[in-house]
Amino acid sequence: MRVIWLLLLAGTLISGCASSQARPSRVGEVGLNSAFERALSEQDKVRHTYEYNARKAGAVIRSEPPGAVVEWMNRDGMWVVVGSTPTKEIVIEATGKPELFRVSREGYLPQTQWVASTGSSRNIDILFELQQDLPYGSR
Repeated sequence: MRVIWLLLLAGTLISGCASSQARPSRVGEVGLNSAFERALSEQDKVRHTYEYNARKAGAVIRSEPPGAVVEWMNRDGMWVVVGSTPTKEIVIEATGKPELFRVSREGYLPQTQWVASTGSSRNIDILFELQQDLPYGSR
Protein backbone atom coordinates (compact mmCIF):
# COMPACT_ATOMS: atom_id res chain seq x y z
CA MET A 1 0.00 0.00 0.00
CA ARG A 2 2.80 2.34 0.86
CA VAL A 3 4.49 1.65 -2.49
CA ILE A 4 1.32 2.48 -4.43
CA TRP A 5 0.91 5.69 -2.44
CA LEU A 6 4.48 6.77 -3.28
CA LEU A 7 4.01 5.90 -6.96
CA LEU A 8 0.81 7.98 -7.14
CA LEU A 9 2.51 10.90 -5.40
CA ALA A 10 5.54 10.72 -7.70
CA GLY A 11 3.28 10.49 -10.78
CA THR A 12 1.32 13.54 -9.70
CA LEU A 13 4.45 15.59 -9.14
CA ILE A 14 5.98 14.57 -12.47
CA SER A 15 2.81 15.27 -14.47
CA GLY A 16 2.32 18.62 -12.72
CA CYS A 17 5.86 19.74 -13.49
CA ALA A 18 5.65 18.57 -17.09
CA SER A 19 2.41 20.43 -17.76
CA SER A 20 3.74 23.70 -16.31
CA GLN A 21 6.86 23.45 -18.46
CA ALA A 22 4.82 22.83 -21.60
CA ARG A 23 2.92 26.14 -21.28
CA PRO A 24 4.73 29.23 -22.55
CA SER A 25 5.43 31.95 -20.04
CA ARG A 26 3.12 34.95 -20.31
CA VAL A 27 5.14 37.34 -18.17
CA GLY A 28 5.97 39.61 -21.13
CA GLU A 29 2.32 40.18 -21.98
CA VAL A 30 1.36 41.65 -18.63
CA GLY A 31 3.33 44.90 -18.42
CA LEU A 32 5.98 44.93 -21.11
CA ASN A 33 5.43 45.07 -24.85
CA SER A 34 8.86 44.13 -26.14
CA ALA A 35 8.17 45.21 -29.75
CA PHE A 36 7.10 48.68 -28.54
CA GLU A 37 10.12 48.91 -26.23
CA ARG A 38 12.49 48.02 -29.09
CA ALA A 39 10.90 50.65 -31.37
CA LEU A 40 11.12 53.26 -28.61
CA SER A 41 14.75 52.36 -27.99
CA GLU A 42 15.54 52.78 -31.71
CA GLN A 43 13.86 56.20 -31.73
CA ASP A 44 15.93 57.23 -28.72
CA LYS A 45 19.13 56.10 -30.46
CA VAL A 46 18.26 58.10 -33.60
CA ARG A 47 17.40 61.19 -31.52
CA HIS A 48 20.65 60.86 -29.56
CA THR A 49 22.66 60.47 -32.77
CA TYR A 50 21.01 63.57 -34.24
CA GLU A 51 21.47 65.67 -31.10
CA TYR A 52 25.10 64.77 -30.41
CA ASN A 53 26.67 63.39 -33.61
CA ALA A 54 24.94 65.01 -36.62
CA ARG A 55 26.64 68.04 -38.10
CA LYS A 56 24.89 71.34 -37.63
CA ALA A 57 25.23 74.72 -39.31
CA GLY A 58 23.98 78.21 -38.55
CA ALA A 59 21.56 80.07 -40.79
CA VAL A 60 20.88 83.80 -40.61
CA ILE A 61 17.68 84.87 -42.37
CA ARG A 62 17.27 88.45 -43.57
CA SER A 63 14.48 90.13 -45.48
CA GLU A 64 14.00 93.25 -47.49
CA PRO A 65 12.25 95.08 -45.82
CA PRO A 66 13.45 93.95 -42.36
CA GLY A 67 11.13 93.15 -39.48
CA ALA A 68 9.31 90.23 -41.09
CA VAL A 69 8.23 87.13 -39.14
CA VAL A 70 10.33 84.00 -39.78
CA GLU A 71 8.63 80.62 -39.44
CA TRP A 72 9.98 77.07 -39.77
CA MET A 73 7.91 73.99 -40.72
CA ASN A 74 8.45 71.27 -38.13
CA ARG A 75 8.13 67.48 -38.59
CA ASP A 76 4.41 67.60 -37.78
CA GLY A 77 3.74 70.02 -40.66
CA MET A 78 3.10 73.01 -38.41
CA TRP A 79 4.67 76.44 -38.81
CA VAL A 80 6.73 77.47 -35.77
CA VAL A 81 7.79 81.10 -35.29
CA VAL A 82 11.57 81.33 -34.84
CA GLY A 83 11.98 85.10 -34.77
CA SER A 84 11.92 88.18 -36.94
CA THR A 85 14.36 89.40 -39.56
CA PRO A 86 17.23 89.77 -39.29
CA THR A 87 17.39 86.61 -37.18
CA LYS A 88 20.11 85.48 -34.89
CA GLU A 89 21.79 82.25 -35.95
CA ILE A 90 19.25 79.43 -36.40
CA VAL A 91 20.68 75.91 -36.03
CA ILE A 92 19.88 73.58 -38.95
CA GLU A 93 21.21 70.18 -39.98
CA ALA A 94 24.37 70.22 -42.09
CA THR A 95 23.51 66.92 -43.76
CA GLY A 96 21.99 68.27 -46.96
CA LYS A 97 18.44 67.72 -45.69
CA PRO A 98 16.38 70.81 -46.61
CA GLU A 99 14.38 72.76 -44.05
CA LEU A 100 11.37 74.86 -45.11
CA PHE A 101 11.24 78.48 -43.94
CA ARG A 102 8.54 81.11 -44.51
CA VAL A 103 8.98 84.88 -44.16
CA SER A 104 5.95 87.15 -43.99
CA ARG A 105 5.14 90.74 -43.16
CA GLU A 106 1.90 92.68 -43.22
CA GLY A 107 1.41 94.43 -46.55
CA TYR A 108 3.81 92.05 -48.37
CA LEU A 109 3.36 88.67 -50.05
CA PRO A 110 4.80 85.83 -47.92
CA GLN A 111 7.68 83.79 -49.32
CA THR A 112 8.77 80.24 -48.58
CA GLN A 113 12.17 78.81 -49.33
CA TRP A 114 13.95 75.49 -48.77
CA VAL A 115 17.24 75.93 -46.93
CA ALA A 116 19.89 73.20 -46.82
CA SER A 117 23.48 72.99 -45.70
CA THR A 118 26.22 70.46 -46.27
CA GLY A 119 28.90 69.41 -43.85
CA SER A 120 31.52 71.59 -45.52
CA SER A 121 29.62 74.87 -45.06
CA ARG A 122 29.77 76.81 -41.81
CA ASN A 123 27.07 79.47 -41.87
CA ILE A 124 24.38 80.37 -44.36
CA ASP A 125 23.03 83.85 -45.03
CA ILE A 126 19.61 83.86 -46.74
CA LEU A 127 17.88 86.96 -48.10
CA PHE A 128 14.14 87.02 -48.75
CA GLU A 129 13.09 89.93 -50.97
CA LEU A 130 9.41 90.47 -50.23
CA GLN A 131 7.10 91.99 -52.82
CA GLN A 132 4.42 94.45 -51.82
CA ASP A 133 0.90 93.11 -51.79
CA LEU A 134 -1.77 94.83 -53.87
CA PRO A 135 -3.68 97.39 -51.82
CA TYR A 136 -7.25 96.35 -51.02
CA GLY A 137 -9.80 97.70 -53.50
CA SER A 138 -7.28 98.77 -56.16
CA ARG A 139 -9.01 96.96 -59.03
